[in-house]
Amino acid sequence: MQARTSRLAATLTVAVALSTLALSACAGSDTRAQKIAEKARDRFAAADTNHDGQLSQDEANQGMPRLAEHFAEIDTDSNGELSTAEIVAYIQQRRGSR
Repeated sequence: MQARTSRLAATLTVAVALSTLALSACAGSDTRAQKIAEKARDRFAAADTNHDGQLSQDEANQGMPRLAEHFAEIDTDSNGELSTAEIVAYIQQRRGSR
């Protein structure tokens, strides 16, 4: 039961982080931002096949191939998993460098 609760909490954390990122990226267009946030949540949840709130290299390869292409760069703590914090930081860094 506790493992299931932990996985649910991790999934909710992912959803909130990706929603926040998408909304900040598209401020000014609520409908567009909502669609982007929903799509990001759905894609991450589908890719996270073990529901631990992180993506392994295999999960990224299968479900989010664009992230997989930059896996080593995004995985800043080199633990072999992409956390939502790492993904958000990577996207923000890329947005800032444009």
